[in-house]
Amino acid sequence: MRRLFAGLCALGFLIPGAAGAQGARPDSGTELERLRKGESVADLPSADSIAAGGRTIPAGTTVNGTVLARGPIVVAGQVNGSVVSLAGDVTVQRGGVVTGDALSVGGQVIAEGTVGGEMRSMSSLPTLFAASAPTLITRTPFQRTMESAKMVAATFGVLLIVAIGVLLFAGPNLDEVVGVLELRFARAFWVGLLGQVLLLPALAVLIVALALTLIGVLLIPFAIVAYGIAVAGLLTLGFLAVARLVGGSVNREGDATPRARALTALAIGVAVFFVLWMVAALLTWSPLAATVIRAAALAMTWVAVTLGFGAALLSRAGTHRRVATGARPVELASWQTPTPLTGVVAARRPKVTEAS
Repeated sequence: MRRLFAGLCALGFLIPGAAGAQGARPDSGTELERLRKGESVADLPSADSIAAGGRTIPAGTTVNGTVLARGPIVVAGQVNGSVVSLAGDVTVQRGGVVTGDALSVGGQVIAEGTVGGEMRSMSSLPTLFAASAPTLITRTPFQRTMESAKMVAATFGVLLIVAIGVLLFAGPNLDEVVGVLELRFARAFWVGLLGQVLLLPALAVLIVALALTLIGVLLIPFAIVAYGIAVAGLLTLGFLAVARLVGGSVNREGDATPRARALTALAIGVAVFFVLWMVAALLTWSPLAATVIRAAALAMTWVAVTLGFGAALLSRAGTHRRVATGARPVELASWQTPTPLTGVVAARRPKVTEAS
């Protein structure tokens, strides 16, 4: 009975040990993989051959290949390879030779003898992350062409909606800017060019002026937003005025109402400017041709924006009604008298008598 009890106890101690040994193999395999990839250690033995404790290479003996142990390693002889300790020091005694590297994980490398390779000490093995394969988004030339065409068409639609809104709510301002373009075309271009150059300096002056007072400092963010909105409004109003002028020169039908003619001219003008952009979008499959046409469209659009911006500045966003017509206030002569009351005979103009 006592023998049976002792046998069961021994079996109870052996089973966990065997289970632990079986469970350690995957960890050993992972460590070997880290050594191969992370530390570039070649000629590693299999996971089953890793010594559970330390290992000693006696003097006068030679080991070919990598020496790997889960404990301290002492080299007094010669190792034709690398020495790796996964949990301890690597000691190369006087007279010992290691032709490869000496690596210690969780310990130190003590070299009193000869180490032909590198000596490295680290607290733990590096963690390897599998590099994910890059995801390549491949689109055919037809798909890229259709996407560019859709973007141009959407931009044209948004601008046309804005044009209708400007025509409905700021029609007189748009008329005034168009009038300035008709009468002062060259001047509008140079004023627009100068205005573009001075956009940032004007903003800087505005910020400096506001920064002089405490309340002004608090208003700087709002001033920057308001400045951006004002500039965008002037650019849009000017471009739409140029588009309307171009569209009006193309379509000269006079049967419709003035508002209908203005709307038709706006639509045609915007379409004229976006024709080159659409052609460039449809030629996306040919990068060289698309680049040339896109550059021409960009130049034409910039000239239109510059002209419109200058006209908007000259007309004060279309609020200065006398700029376009060139009319001046009518001044009464010295002999004229305003008569707000009816029935009062106006004074006659004095006749000039010639001296005899």
